[in-house]
Amino acid sequence: MGELVHISRVKVYKEPGKGKVKQAYIEGFPAPIRMGVHGGIKTFYGVEPEEELPATLDHVVAAVGCCLTGTLAGALEARAIPSPPDKLYAEVEGYIENVDGKPLITRIHVKYHIKVPKGKKAAAQRAVDHHEKNCAVSQSIRRGFAIEWEGEIEEE
Repeated sequence: MGELVHISRVKVYKEPGKGKVKQAYIEGFPAPIRMGVHGGIKTFYGVEPEEELPATLDHVVAAVGCCLTGTLAGALEARAIPSPPDKLYAEVEGYIENVDGKPLITRIHVKYHIKVPKGKKAAAQRAVDHHEKNCAVSQSIRRGFAIEWEGEIEEE
């Protein structure tokens, strides 16, 4: 194991009367992140939500895409290649498949769109080829991690 850097603390609540809508409050941030179902995921569960929202799986895909893109931006900038939004963005696709009766992310595909100054193409390609090993989110998912739970149950 490594040295503890941070503990991410999140409180999650299911919204009353909203079907599969949940709110996640990340410690230190007042606004919740709202999650629900939409598209193929609502079809998989056979529900018609009052409000369509990104699913929890969408947030995982977005987290991978954001971390990879940020990591690539840092690698490009270290090579004196600017990475503002008009020079670097990513299209990220998470493939969610029915695996053993559960909708699981089976792969994530990231396509970068990069514009580089003349003479910097090879340096940019090296950044693309090697940046993933420095992405905390993709490396966490690739390596896997323990998930633990417990229940504190009170009778009223």
